[in-house]
Amino acid sequence: MSATQPRKRRRRILTIGPVADINDPASITTEAVASLFDALGLIATCPARKPIEAVLIAAESPHALHEVVRSAEAIRRIDPTIQVILVAEHALGSPIASQVDQCLEPPLDGPSLERALDGVPHIPLTTPSIEPAQTESIPTHAIGDAELLEAVLQDTGQLIALAVQAIEQRTNIKGITFIAGGAGGPDATPVRRGLATWGCLEGGPVETLEVWAGWLAKWIALAEMVNSLQQEANRDFLTGTWNRRCFEQYTASAITDARNLRQELTLFVFDIDGFKQFNDRFGHEAGDTILIAMVRLLGSVIREGDRVARLGGDEFAVLFSDFSGPRTPGSRHPDSVEVLAHRFQNQINDLRFPELGLAAPGRLSISGGLATFPWDGDDTASLLRIADQRAIESKRRGKNCLTFGPDDVD
Repeated sequence: MSATQPRKRRRRILTIGPVADINDPASITTEAVASLFDALGLIATCPARKPIEAVLIAAESPHALHEVVRSAEAIRRIDPTIQVILVAEHALGSPIASQVDQCLEPPLDGPSLERALDGVPHIPLTTPSIEPAQTESIPTHAIGDAELLEAVLQDTGQLIALAVQAIEQRTNIKGITFIAGGAGGPDATPVRRGLATWGCLEGGPVETLEVWAGWLAKWIALAEMVNSLQQEANRDFLTGTWNRRCFEQYTASAITDARNLRQELTLFVFDIDGFKQFNDRFGHEAGDTILIAMVRLLGSVIREGDRVARLGGDEFAVLFSDFSGPRTPGSRHPDSVEVLAHRFQNQINDLRFPELGLAAPGRLSISGGLATFPWDGDDTASLLRIADQRAIESKRRGKNCLTFGPDDVD
């Protein structure tokens, strides 16, 4: 008896727009999606065992044909291996055709689509071109999903303005406005998704705006999700400070600014004396309470341009990089930073934790070291290394110490 032949995998493609039923799709599975937004979500989350090979995009009008380019760019950003296939009458005569992998004319059939997926060029019986008047009607400044996706990823603050402009272009309705948070007038359409409402759209027929309000809500929800993920990637989950990776990136940028402005900046590294013993005695929950309270206290004494990071455990770093002027009238950097570090040190000594009850420590102290650009180092690694070495030296000389230079301990 012959061995069982493996079953041939059905090829998976997505369709956007009015793609008619494909004749004889024996080895192809097609999935219709409502928009590019939905297609990108499927592409980003598809498992390796069910890969998406291509996206078919049907264009109903010159404007929609122009949007194919934007869609192709967005798809390739997520997965450059996926083919983008344009489905439109007289597609090969369009300058848009050079921006996609294949062009097919309806009606589609399984064999033709198979050849397209295999990279075999499609040769139509005729190759008429778009009329000049149609080409001129394609707006060169059209806002596509690629621009919206870029606004989401870059967090430029322009997403809603671009989306409203895109709605006006796609509906041919001028004067559409988005009202943030407000209820709007009697003809206003809420922009909501689930239990979240961001505002409303006004300036067009309610039945039209209802569709686009839902579309806009998806983009806003995506932007908030991306922003939240970015924050989680950059922040320490317990204290809310920057994590080490993000802190080092910011420090490198701040050093470049300081070099260009010919100004100094100081890095302060410190930890809590005896924190491990405190954790062992009272538990990690009490230790977490102390870390959170300490960061809150530190946030009250630094300036807007300064940055705090948790390097790990009870070790923290502060970059004093606010270039807006002297911290106190007539002071000079780093002298003013030394004064600030001492002030924070004294406030830590006085910190109390009534919420811990019997577990409240009697007196906390910190030990740390400071390094200043450009005198102690001219890059992030150098400043961190020197500040850390001085913090270790403070520990060696006893608790509640700050080291500002190679021969200085306070």
